[in-house]
Amino acid sequence: MNASWTCRGRTTAVVAGLVLGLVAGCARPANHAAAPASSGAATSAAAEDGSLYELEFVLTDADGHPRHLADFRGQPFVASMIYTNCTSVCPRVTADLQALDDALPPALREKVRFVLVSLDPERDTPAALRGFATEHHLDPARWTLLAAGPDDMRTLAAVLGVRYRPDGAGEIAHSALIAVVDGGGVIRHRQLGAVDDRSTLVAAVQKVFP
Repeated sequence: MNASWTCRGRTTAVVAGLVLGLVAGCARPANHAAAPASSGAATSAAAEDGSLYELEFVLTDADGHPRHLADFRGQPFVASMIYTNCTSVCPRVTADLQALDDALPPALREKVRFVLVSLDPERDTPAALRGFATEHHLDPARWTLLAAGPDDMRTLAAVLGVRYRPDGAGEIAHSALIAVVDGGGVIRHRQLGAVDDRSTLVAAVQKVFP
C-alpha cells in the first residue's frame, strides 16, 4: 500500500518533511507492508527531533469528543495502534501495555498515560472504542482511545513507524509497535511488543519523566 501522507490544512510536502524528522533512524515507515506482529527487541533509536504535536489533524476519543495530539503537551505517554475488531495482535499489545504498567514503580505509574489510536477508523466509532476499553479494563483516567480520519491515520502510522496491511476481508495485519513519547511530543523509544523482559520499556518510560 502506498502511503498518502496528507494532513488536513497542510501540504503533502510539509507533512512528509515532518515524518522524515520524526522517524530518523527508523526502517522506512512509509512502507506499509505488514511486519511480523510478534514481540521483539527494540526496533530503533529515539527520534532526534520533530514533535507529534505538529500534526494538527483532529481525532475523536471514546466519548465522541474532538481531540488533538497537542492536548497531551507536557504529558509523556506510551502509544500504540490497534483496532477493536482485532482478535490477535491488538489484545496482545494491550496486555503488553498493561504488563508494562504493572511493572512501573507505583509513583511513576500514577503519571504515565497510554494512548491507543485506531487502525480502522471507519469501523472504530466512539462506541466501539468504549467497548474495547471496557472489555480490556482500561481506566479512562489513564488510557485514551482515539480514531482519526483515514488519511490522518495513515500519516500517524507512518510517523510512529507502524506497518500494516488490510486483507480486504476486515482484518488488518500490523506490527505490534509500542512507542514512548516525551512531554514535547518527541518519540524517544520504539520496540515491537513488551517481550518477557520489560526492563527496557520501563527504563525508556523513566527517561521521559524529569
